[in-house]
Amino acid sequence: MSRREFTRNQKEQIVERSKDHLGRICCERCKLVLAGKPYEIDHIIAEALRPEADKQRKITIAEGQLLGFCCHRGEDGKTNKDVTLIAKAKRVYNRANGLKSAKQKIRSQGFAVSAKAAARQTKVPLPPRPLYREELS
Repeated sequence: MSRREFTRNQKEQIVERSKDHLGRICCERCKLVLAGKPYEIDHIIAEALRPEADKQRKITIAEGQLLGFCCHRGEDGKTNKDVTLIAKAKRVYNRANGLKSAKQKIRSQGFAVSAKAAARQTKVPLPPRPLYREELS
């Protein structure tokens, strides 16, 4: 099943719901007045984290929220957190169902031995040094 998107009418309803008492569009998470700043309408729960049974029914405006870039994008935004949660959910699902990625052999030919390294390997080691020297009288 593909990702469910909000219709134009639903997006308009979400925008109307996000307005404050003065009619200004506000971020529904932090209540910041956006005043012409860009915003996005996003799913409250990421579609990839929803069970398949939920994805079969039509999407409602209760499943969406209006977010400014203050809460939606950026390193601490909802999108980055969703990406992390989706990756973890996939790992847990794969582990629970015994799905493992195949281990691949290294495709490279290996490292060539340089002339300097070859010269180091051909050196004859020095004889061991005595721990104590005999004193001369």
